[in-house]
Amino acid sequence: KRLENLRITGYIQPQFQVAQAKGAASFEGGNFSTYSNSRFMLRRARVKFDYYLPGKSKFPRALFTLQLDATERGVVTRDVFLKLFESSKNLFSVTAGLFARPFGYEVNLSSSYRETPERGRMSQILMPSERDLGFMGSFEPLSSKHPLSHFKFDLGLFNGQGLSGTTDFDSRKDLISRLFIKPYKVNKIE
Repeated sequence: KRLENLRITGYIQPQFQVAQAKGAASFEGGNFSTYSNSRFMLRRARVKFDYYLPGKSKFPRALFTLQLDATERGVVTRDVFLKLFESSKNLFSVTAGLFARPFGYEVNLSSSYRETPERGRMSQILMPSERDLGFMGSFEPLSSKHPLSHFKFDLGLFNGQGLSGTTDFDSRKDLISRLFIKPYKVNKIE
């Protein structure tokens, strides 16, 4: 009974790369070695643990997530956060830890839902690891009967360097917000 709210998911994405010349530079995956122009790699090998703490109603009270990425380059923590839900009206939540920044559409969209497994170059340059340490408050009505159920607003403070830095190098924080409008029907037009 205690484990019915635990969900374990994961996937492996192997990759083979060929370059025109030995030692070629590569944007994603690192440069080729001096004497090589082909290689096998694990692009991603992820396992994710989600634990939902149920509330008195059908909505959750808390969510704890841990996601690891284990490749030949090492093991990296992708997500580790706690999300607490306000349970009286089910309108608000707060999230703290290492999680995706609320920026744009593509950064927060899982590779299983995107048109292609890779994010666009703009997202890779602006948000190289997509994740950062921080704290975020969200307005998102959980009930589909709420008049604003198709809106979601996130506002968060983040360290700013993402996973590219091992520690925060200054005392300034990034303030990031996002307003998201979910698809909904207007007069039977979708």
